[in-house]
Amino acid sequence: MKNKSGNIIILFSMIITWILWLFTKSTRDISSMSGYSQLIASFALVAFALVNFISTRHKILDYLFDGLDKSYIYHRYLSILALILVVIHNITISIGKHIEISQGIRIPKDPYAMYGAFSMYLFIILVSVAILGKKLNYERWKTIHKFMFIPYAFGIYHYYGSATYAVFAIEPFSIWLNIINLLGIISVVYSIFFYEKTSFKHVFKVKNLQRVANGTLEITGSSLKEDVKFKPGQFAFLKILDKENKFKSHPFTISQAPKKGELQFTIKALGDDTRVLFDTLKVGDKFEVSGPHGKFDYKTGTKNQIWIAGGIGVTPFRSFSEEGISKDFSIDFFYAYNNVEEGAYVDELLSLANDNLRVHLFNSKEKGFLSVQEICKYVNTQESIDIYFCGPKPMRESLRKQFENSNLNVNNFNYEHFQFK
Repeated sequence: MKNKSGNIIILFSMIITWILWLFTKSTRDISSMSGYSQLIASFALVAFALVNFISTRHKILDYLFDGLDKSYIYHRYLSILALILVVIHNITISIGKHIEISQGIRIPKDPYAMYGAFSMYLFIILVSVAILGKKLNYERWKTIHKFMFIPYAFGIYHYYGSATYAVFAIEPFSIWLNIINLLGIISVVYSIFFYEKTSFKHVFKVKNLQRVANGTLEITGSSLKEDVKFKPGQFAFLKILDKENKFKSHPFTISQAPKKGELQFTIKALGDDTRVLFDTLKVGDKFEVSGPHGKFDYKTGTKNQIWIAGGIGVTPFRSFSEEGISKDFSIDFFYAYNNVEEGAYVDELLSLANDNLRVHLFNSKEKGFLSVQEICKYVNTQESIDIYFCGPKPMRESLRKQFENSNLNVNNFNYEHFQFK
């Protein structure tokens, strides 16, 4: 059963903000519209604080959102929601002031208002770039994301200067928002200035490098400190220590089953950063690891399963298979790859096959694209089935639609939301 704790926390944070706002009073006469506008701004502050907390990549996020990867979906939509709320606040506060003028209510000069406007416009620019930044490489996206601290700081400053109620009073609403703002500030400071320095606690030394397929590098490291205690299917963030190697932290699935004193990643050269890694990484180099993260675990699913890997998406399933599959499960594993040269671990996977783990190889050059019609030739059951997928998004969406229109009784379609931007 999927954990809904994150959804509940988000919802209750907003509800608590609204309930406490009902009992707070302004320190001067304001219109109802201005009051509601400040409530909207409070919702925005809560949303931004949650966004900043997700950015810390704290391990509790794996529990709250059923995986760190899924928490970044909330990160994206909470960012958009917060920006919309800020825009609505800007519009409604202006309307509220016009109402106050028409009612003869004296409006004191607000020197902090300009910081709110600056915060809003800068947020619009940065969030728009971040949303459109799917085409940017991971490092550039991270750099843009760090600049979010600037409009957030101006927004907080605007809040404490412009709010019409006693923001530091010993009242429930004031205390609640101060806690929320403190959480947001601590989170953003940690994620920007301390995460890279403190989170990578596991240090490894490269003991073996192997090209397991065309454009695919297997990195095996020996632990120099404590091991990474992970479950098959989880991922971690990898960072190279060598100053000459410009490879900064990236998320990769751990590609082998747990092994004492050792950790392995298998990486496909899909962008500039990973290609640099291929050219510069050497045996004897050191790398750091933060994690593990993720809840991609077939053991939580039904006993009848279909695994589908596309290209480098084979890594979690290799980790599953190496650990050994319980006889309680009946699994058909379909591995699709472009051609013979790009099929990683083909012979190894075939050697791991047994009665309850049936491996089906699909060389796309010879057989064409994998389809549900092809899968149904090997899977013929009306019992409930869970799908576990790891591979390119277009392949995933195509197969998901095909499963919806098939005669298979699909219970869940599970996959990693391996997108941190």
